Amino acid sequence: MLNAIGSLVLAAVVFTQWGKESRVEATLSKLRVEAAVSRNLAESETKRAANLERDIVVLKQSLEATQRAALEAADSLGQRDDAAIRAELAAAREQVEKWKTSIADRDAQFRDLNADLVRTRRRLDEAIVNLKAAGVR
Repeated sequence: MLNAIGSLVLAAVVFTQWGKESRVEATLSKLRVEAAVSRNLAESETKRAANLERDIVVLKQSLEATQRAALEAADSLGQRDDAAIRAELAAAREQVEKWKTSIADRDAQFRDLNADLVRTRRRLDEAIVNLKAAGVR
């Protein structure tokens, strides 16, 4: 009887240890999966950081090129005298005024044509009514 009780106690200890090992193994496998995911995430973030660094370098080069172009344009404008720039500006303003005048004239013509079209449409409608009235009689 004592052997049976000892065997049961020993079996209980074995099953308890086996249960603990199973839980530890499950936890370990979860941690391994999380570690793999973390490594993949770290690799992708490293690649992304490298791509961003390259983009920053390209943007800096583009900015420097734009600044150089702007300075060259400013230098070329600086070589022109103010009188020529003012003359071009006055000519451009004069051209804009001519365009405004021609647009206003065109709009007035449209309004006149629209008014004529409305009057003609009314006369046509009246003529249709008169013809229908004459046809009914």
